[in-house]
Amino acid sequence: MAASSPWVEGHKAKVRLLAGRLASDDSGVVRAFVEIVLEPGWKTYWRTPGDAGGLPPSFDWSKSSNLAAAEVAFPAPQRFTDKAGSTIGYEGGVVLPVALTLQRPDAPASLVVGLHYGICKDICIPAEAELALDVAADDSEVLPADAVQALDQVPRPQDKLAPGDPVLTAARATLDGAASKITIEARFPEGDAGADVFLEAPDGLFLPLPERVDGAEGGGGAVFEAPLGADVDLAALKGKTVTVTLVSATGASFATFVVE
Repeated sequence: MAASSPWVEGHKAKVRLLAGRLASDDSGVVRAFVEIVLEPGWKTYWRTPGDAGGLPPSFDWSKSSNLAAAEVAFPAPQRFTDKAGSTIGYEGGVVLPVALTLQRPDAPASLVVGLHYGICKDICIPAEAELALDVAADDSEVLPADAVQALDQVPRPQDKLAPGDPVLTAARATLDGAASKITIEARFPEGDAGADVFLEAPDGLFLPLPERVDGAEGGGGAVFEAPLGADVDLAALKGKTVTVTLVSATGASFATFVVE
């Protein structure tokens, strides 16, 4: 089993830190994972929480030693819609893979992360925990199956797609006053069950959640549109690089495009 920190219990949630290696990986690379487990009916948020708001997870690794960088990846999320609006996240919990860059790869590391996140059932509740785990220089612990699965569920770039991953066929922004919108066209090779699209802009710029407007292409094709209303800063958005995340029941991918 992988090395793991003790569970830290919170309101309707518990979290821990894992570290280990992939059984199929002989490179000796050690990976970390932040695991969040929620009670039934509770959800936590993706890195962009959605139109209805919410608290995305944040991570403070500054108390760690022999750690140069820690990059957290997010498995494909899903959309939840209720009377308050739509949010993006995970029901029941999530395992977040972390890519570690050690200052000295041949030396042990002490991992300490201050985790801040939100959970939601009827309202959003902030939560926090500090997780600590020592990782030996020759760590050879094998990661559990759910950690390996979390790695596979991270959306892949368009040039590294796996079978079943969505394919972005077109992305464009139309900046024309009240008719402004972003249009995303995608193909879902193994069918469009669970097909959805999420948009992210840099510098904290708000973008609404796209809605599906057409699926007439055949072969799993679908079109999504996000109207850019008065709550979107069109002038600030122009020239920015937007990230498109595409998800389905069989895979997930991402791509970027520049708003012209």
